[in-house]
Amino acid sequence: MTALPVEHRPRPQRVAGRRLQAVKVSQQRTLPVVAPDTRRAPFIALVLLLIGAGLIALLVLNTAIAADSFVERSLNSQIEQLALQEQHLRQEVNAAQAPAALARAAAEQGMIPNSTPGFLVVNPDGTTQVIGAAKPAARPAPPVGNR
Repeated sequence: MTALPVEHRPRPQRVAGRRLQAVKVSQQRTLPVVAPDTRRAPFIALVLLLIGAGLIALLVLNTAIAADSFVERSLNSQIEQLALQEQHLRQEVNAAQAPAALARAAAEQGMIPNSTPGFLVVNPDGTTQVIGAAKPAARPAPPVGNR
């Protein structure tokens, strides 16, 4: 056994089955100075350019999507308001088409109900037939005011 630490012990080398003498490794190792490889510089610049362009494109797309999201939210709120307005207008039309509302509107225009109406029936050949005897309605007497 030796008293030297493991990293300072000389290591024997073998070549084709023979044992060579142990070579002493110096404690100071120096790395050779390597000149930069100028052939790779354009490739590295191209890769960095592509990565940068990709990041900028992602940023632009993300911004456009966010802007479209705001527009979509605004349009959805407008759709909801218009749907409520449409519902309100449909309720008004249905109320105006009710029989009581039609009778009131007719009375306001001076129309009076007829108790004996006549009906026209259109036959399949295009001719018409009158059913019932239509008589003009009698105008009721105006109300007498109590003075």
